[in-house]
Amino acid sequence: MRTPVLVAVLASVAACACHGGSSEERFTPLGADMIHDAHLGIVWTAGDRGMELSWHDADKYCRERSVGKRGETWRLPSSDELASLFDPTTEQPCGKAALCRTDPAIDLSTPYQWSATAPRPDRRVYGDLSVGTQLSPLIRPALTRGTLCVREE
Repeated sequence: MRTPVLVAVLASVAACACHGGSSEERFTPLGADMIHDAHLGIVWTAGDRGMELSWHDADKYCRERSVGKRGETWRLPSSDELASLFDPTTEQPCGKAALCRTDPAIDLSTPYQWSATAPRPDRRVYGDLSVGTQLSPLIRPALTRGTLCVREE
């Protein structure tokens, strides 16, 4: 079961390496809390704002960013989009004694970030951006992770 996840992570790392991977080429700030991702053609929130939420609250948080903003539909990233942020050539602090392997353009308070991907109705995938793996635990209100949101350009 872990093989497809590992393949997805390795494929996105290879894609990042082919693109060049640096923030100057891939990420462009759009105001104080958003960045444009030239690699994927999407806009990310620039960080997780230090919040760890349950999956349902994270999904709601992203969707509510769209309220009152015509043409902006925010959502949780797919597991592939999230995996693309992993960059084994970088290290930056994120959370208590953790190091994230992500571009410094993304400000994280934890390496564990939710995705929208649901391998089963009762499970959601989250990524560990310190080692580049993904897990799909049972969804429980007590299980909290960081939340990055995305929207199309």
